[in-house]
Amino acid sequence: MAKKQIILYVVAALFAVSGIVALPSGNITGGVGCIVIAAVCFLLARKPEKEAAGQQEEPGKTGTPAAASGSRIAETIRTKLVGVTFDNEDGENRQDILRTMTGDEDITVEKYTYNGEPAACIKWGNKVLGNLSAELAKDLARKYPQARYTAEILEISGGGVQTFGCNIELDVLIEEKKSRAAQPAGETIVYIDRSSKKYHSKPTCSGMKNPKSIPLSQAKKKYTACKKCCK
Repeated sequence: MAKKQIILYVVAALFAVSGIVALPSGNITGGVGCIVIAAVCFLLARKPEKEAAGQQEEPGKTGTPAAASGSRIAETIRTKLVGVTFDNEDGENRQDILRTMTGDEDITVEKYTYNGEPAACIKWGNKVLGNLSAELAKDLARKYPQARYTAEILEISGGGVQTFGCNIELDVLIEEKKSRAAQPAGETIVYIDRSSKKYHSKPTCSGMKNPKSIPLSQAKKKYTACKKCCK
């Protein structure tokens, strides 16, 4: 039991006794007031216990969402969407959609085939914002035919007299077994996040948020080594 709870229970008991003593002496208002205060203190003392009980994890569950089992990020790409001025099938123009967005929205990536070639579009809910460039979609399909993609918005650009654009960070996820087969023996894994241009040997270095693991050879192409942990 926490120290704060003990104090609240003691205070509740004292006020309860005061209220009980006051009632027979004719001090109805004071007695009732003491009993009400005692009841409030008792409820406050009980609340942490109930919250703790409610926060207990169910057997077999962890406190944080698990990463996709058996997969890892093979490549992270920052790119600009194309086709952001087109109309969607429902007639809504993509510029009108981007105009209403802040950049904090959750987006998804949907792979499909266009004229017999690999393609991928980016959606906000059921609204298409744009596509990966044809060259990028083909290159990713060639290198990672079974991969799935996730993405985050980096920036909604433009506005005013300029055309709205959308820059994203795309993660290419592949099955762990396949990645190990393709990965050079002894390949070092490092960590990055979207707020920094450096890679780290420790996922906890420099207060990274949502660190992602990638091969060192891939990290060296776009990032520089952290002087704190990569010595």
